[in-house]
Amino acid sequence: DKILAKIYYVAPKINSFTMTPSSTEYEMGAVVSGLKFAWTVNKDIVSQSLTDCVITVDDRETTYGADLTNTKTFTLTVSDGENSATSSKTIKFLNKAYWGSAIEPTDYTSEFILGLSSSKFASSKNGTYAMTVGSGEYGYLALPTSFGTVTSCWIGGFEVSLANCGSISFTNANGYASS
Repeated sequence: DKILAKIYYVAPKINSFTMTPSSTEYEMGAVVSGLKFAWTVNKDIVSQSLTDCVITVDDRETTYGADLTNTKTFTLTVSDGENSATSSKTIKFLNKAYWGSAIEPTDYTSEFILGLSSSKFASSKNGTYAMTVGSGEYGYLALPTSFGTVTSCWIGGFEVSLANCGSISFTNANGYASS
């Protein structure tokens, strides 16, 4: 029997591991509440764990009870007593890059930056920022100072000069302040 059990042994596998809400990126200052996890496995297991969640061996869903405001990885581990399998979900909290065209303001403010036409989650200054600049307007790119200074910009294959408008204390739509 032991030989046959070894021949026909199937290692544990996590068939699916889902999280609700399914978004994995949030803006700094956001609060994520009520995270729900659900999973399926390919066979009976003898133990399982999920980061910072209390679950029993028979559970196949749970809710993370705390509010989340910082990047965190949740790792599900299941075991049949011989081998184990893992799967992870990471929620990231990131700054946004803001860009767009506008007439030159009298003062650069959070409202001005939030009013630019485009934004995306970013973890560095590198990227593509497409905009159409109208007559009497300038193109603006606002990034956290922690990303460093933008030293070059290419438009239509040509490098163009940039003017640094300085830094401000910026407060995003979630109330998170940064430079």
